[in-house]
Amino acid sequence: MKVLIPIVAAISIATMVHETNSHAAAKRGATAFAKKDYTTAAREYATAQKQSPSPRNAFNLGTAQIAGGDRANGSATLADAIKDPALKGDALYNRGNGALEAKQYQQAVRDYTDALRANPSHFAAKRNLEIALHRLTEEQQRQQSGGSGQQQQPQGQQQKTQQPKPAPKEGDTDAEALLRSVQQQEQEEMKRMKVRREVGRVGW
Repeated sequence: MKVLIPIVAAISIATMVHETNSHAAAKRGATAFAKKDYTTAAREYATAQKQSPSPRNAFNLGTAQIAGGDRANGSATLADAIKDPALKGDALYNRGNGALEAKQYQQAVRDYTDALRANPSHFAAKRNLEIALHRLTEEQQRQQSGGSGQQQQPQGQQQKTQQPKPAPKEGDTDAEALLRSVQQQEQEEMKRMKVRREVGRVGW
């Protein structure tokens, strides 16, 4: 029995060193990310994730990968962070940002919609969902009208021959309904805040 004591102690010390190294790597990653050195940040976060796998390390690594232009790996890495309810909304938001940057508007709409489902108060996701829906609609209209290669027509003729707005896909309708719901919640919250100010209430 006495032989087991130093072995357990050795395991505990090794674990502590392991976690300290992971923490140091994550800290270096945060410093590099703040300096917009995303390649270094991703490398340090990858070290942290390898030494101590966790949803938070996956979140940081995936975000750094996307910020550095490695959207495919970043999106895959963020999938691990999405499993954590505390990180789900922000992870989906970051993944949506990568899709929006890559002009993958349908994917961006899906991610922002899911981010709002996870956290209806995520107003940055709401704003970006509006942008993604607008750009998706523009893209669909361009595709319906045959692209931007067509000759420009006079304004009056353009209005006569303008293509109707494409019917939104099922997911788009869902996203728009969710967006309206969040906008309504935002308006109601603004009204409540106004009432509280008028009656001189503080706190809740």
